[in-house]
Amino acid sequence: MRNVVARTTVAVLFAVAVVFVIAAVSSPVIAQEIERGRQAPPNDQFIKAGVPKMPNPPGPAPKRELTGAWIGPQNKSSDAVPPMTPAGEARFKLSQPKTTAQPWSGNDPFRVCDPLGFPRNLAAVAVSSRGEMWFEPVPNRMVILYGQQRVWRDVWMDGRQLPAKVDAKGAPDSRFYGYSVGHWEDDYNFVVDTNGLDDRTWLDEAGHPHSTEARVQERYTRVDQYNIHLTATIDDPKIYTKAWRVIDANYYWIKDQDFDETFCLPSDAIEYMNKVIHPSGNEGSDK
Repeated sequence: MRNVVARTTVAVLFAVAVVFVIAAVSSPVIAQEIERGRQAPPNDQFIKAGVPKMPNPPGPAPKRELTGAWIGPQNKSSDAVPPMTPAGEARFKLSQPKTTAQPWSGNDPFRVCDPLGFPRNLAAVAVSSRGEMWFEPVPNRMVILYGQQRVWRDVWMDGRQLPAKVDAKGAPDSRFYGYSVGHWEDDYNFVVDTNGLDDRTWLDEAGHPHSTEARVQERYTRVDQYNIHLTATIDDPKIYTKAWRVIDANYYWIKDQDFDETFCLPSDAIEYMNKVIHPSGNEGSDK
């Protein structure tokens, strides 16, 4: 059975009509961040503010080493979404993404500050089109931390197997960030396999769904001293007719190795709605 507390929290958030915004320390900051998101430059042009470019050419990639803080995605792309199964089409029709004309409309789970989930968090698009992640090896696992929402994932490297199924009698609950195991394929490629994903999350801003049977494989290639290349492929036969890459992107070394703090907070969302959205009358379907 899924966590009843989590479902109750969602119900409360919907009841107070929390809108999807970036959580910052004040309403003006929220508005500025939203505007930056609308005018964000292409990912390949973005380097963290205040962090100078590294020497060119960079040094060679160290072996079996990802430790530290990285920013991205840059040069982001993905495969065309493949045809869906009838079940997938039915699920997709339930998604109502926000639009430019009605940015406060829709039913995106993150609109009410529910977790982005995985693999959507890899693209970091729901807040600012850029994010930070930190790899930290600890005994028997690699911990991957994310600046956006300050969440982390445990990638186990102790030989354990992924759960055969979830949300069934005798099986574990599905999780927003799933269950992950990883290994070094060689000196420069770290491979992570994940399943058991909570199916309430979306794969992208357009609302493409996934099932709890989805499996995702990430491949992190240490290209050189300052760059990682990531590809993440999802295989979900219940929803899609073939496997496809949900992200192909680069991540860049953060020189100061410090994270920004980016949250989606219901309290700030309510404040922004009361001070800006209601007075402007731009509430769309939220009226």
